[in-house]
Amino acid sequence: MKATPLRIFTREKHSLRSFITLAISITVTVILLCSTFFYYYKTSLLLRGNLEQSITGQLNQVNQNIMEQIDTIDSTIPLFLSNTMLLNALETSSFPSSGRNSRFQLEKQMSDIYYSAPLSGRNFTDAIYIVCDSGTILTSYTSGYASAPLYQGCELLESIDPTDTGLLCRTLDSEKNAIYFARNLFNGNTGNHMGLFIIHINLDKWVQYCAKGLDPYWFICLYNQQISAFSGQNMAEKDFGLKGGTNPDKDSVSFQELSLDGRTYFTASRSLNEFDLVSVVAAPKDLLLEDLDDTMKSYLLLLALTVLAALSISLIISRAITRPIDKMIYYIDRISTGEVKSLPPMQMYHEFDVWAQSFNQMLKQLDIYYNDNFQKQLLLKNAEIRALQSQINPHFLFNVLNTIAWKAQISDNEEIYQMVISLGELLKMNTLSKERDFITLDKEMEYVKFYMYLQQMRFEDKITCHIQIPDHLMKCLIPCFCIQPLVENALTHGLEPKRGKGRLIIQVIETDRHEMEISIIDNGIGFAQIPDISKITSSEKDSHTHIGLRNLNKRLELLFGSASRLNIESEPNICTSVSMRIPIRKEEKSVDF
Repeated sequence: MKATPLRIFTREKHSLRSFITLAISITVTVILLCSTFFYYYKTSLLLRGNLEQSITGQLNQVNQNIMEQIDTIDSTIPLFLSNTMLLNALETSSFPSSGRNSRFQLEKQMSDIYYSAPLSGRNFTDAIYIVCDSGTILTSYTSGYASAPLYQGCELLESIDPTDTGLLCRTLDSEKNAIYFARNLFNGNTGNHMGLFIIHINLDKWVQYCAKGLDPYWFICLYNQQISAFSGQNMAEKDFGLKGGTNPDKDSVSFQELSLDGRTYFTASRSLNEFDLVSVVAAPKDLLLEDLDDTMKSYLLLLALTVLAALSISLIISRAITRPIDKMIYYIDRISTGEVKSLPPMQMYHEFDVWAQSFNQMLKQLDIYYNDNFQKQLLLKNAEIRALQSQINPHFLFNVLNTIAWKAQISDNEEIYQMVISLGELLKMNTLSKERDFITLDKEMEYVKFYMYLQQMRFEDKITCHIQIPDHLMKCLIPCFCIQPLVENALTHGLEPKRGKGRLIIQVIETDRHEMEISIIDNGIGFAQIPDISKITSSEKDSHTHIGLRNLNKRLELLFGSASRLNIESEPNICTSVSMRIPIRKEEKSVDF
């Protein structure tokens, strides 16, 4: 049955270069857009403030013009009263049909006085009326065409208080384009009321006159509940929106933004309380902000060019940053195929050079680790082969040894029986433990005890062995075949050449660093000069060299580090100690042989 391949779905990965380019471009774009919006917002606020000042200033100028015209109107009235004929007519209220004081002559005098006054140059007056208390009305038409007779506007006369001494301003519902300024006339000697002086003003012409010098796209408006007049043409449709939108204060200018007939205007308005009028100056918003819009178009073009420049620069920067990375990837691929052994120096940036050096150091450490692990496995195999070199056919040897032991037992030779049994157990343990790296201390000591029994039977009473091991350390794990080579070395090189009796001590103690120190101590001939274990080599002439010590020393270094190397202390013919330190590691599961 064929195995079904496992499919792993991964999302598409983007290159570092594209990420850097995109990140720089987006960052620059966002910053520029924010600065653009901020610039537009602050500039529009500043421009709006300037426009408010400009429009308010224009409104104040218009209001000043209006008040100047009103003062001119008011100053014209004394000119008429200074005429003796008119003054006598008012005082006597008599108008003959002919002669010097006839109505025709009086009205002619009114016309002459008007055209000699500054008011005539304004060209916004339609008529002048002098109303006597007797009801006679003297009229002088000043606009070139006859206005409606005043008697049709009797509501105007009725609205004037005859005791009021100031200049009055009145409007009529029936006349949307007219405004009247009136003043009560009193006798200078008696103080009695003589009549009423009325100036009929054409509102449209007056507003047009007040709007002189105003920008052609701006307009002014005068209005109250009855009338409204605009300086611009075709403004009637804005009447309702302007009246409803402006809400001026009594003593200050009101600045507002209004939408009139689909177009937005900035408006400044003020109430002329003494004349019941509201004056307004309006300017189209789109024309006022046209310069700002033109500036923003140029700014947006500059923004686009800046983004393109940022994109180009980001490409250059990303290429400069990722170039050494691409170089590293290229050499790492070659390292993976075995073409090269290390990365070349990365001199473009200090960080990459440090990275390359660290990577090369890691490669060296991996190579050392690989070689050390290989040597550890090789030494372990050599130790197993050395311990089992006589084992050609284990089952055959076990059967033969069991047969010898059975014969010895039948012959009542207990020593031979025990020797054969010990040798069989020794070979059995070597055979069964050859694939293990670690073994418990008690199992290792069983192996050592069998070995020492055989050696003691060989040397009889010449050698004694003492074992000093705490019970709580018996289940700790130690490397296989780490004690027996030391015991063999002590017997072979220390005790066997010694004259007289020899003593061997196997000692295990626990240190304060959670380690156990294993020492093999003997009173043999010792070392005249302590050898360098790492430099011991094998010899074909002498099979009893210290090659076992060198192999064990290398295995300990590979397993636990340099701190676990063998340590030799010797005083010839008195005491020799070979010791090692290994970490205490409890047995995790039982080890059966």
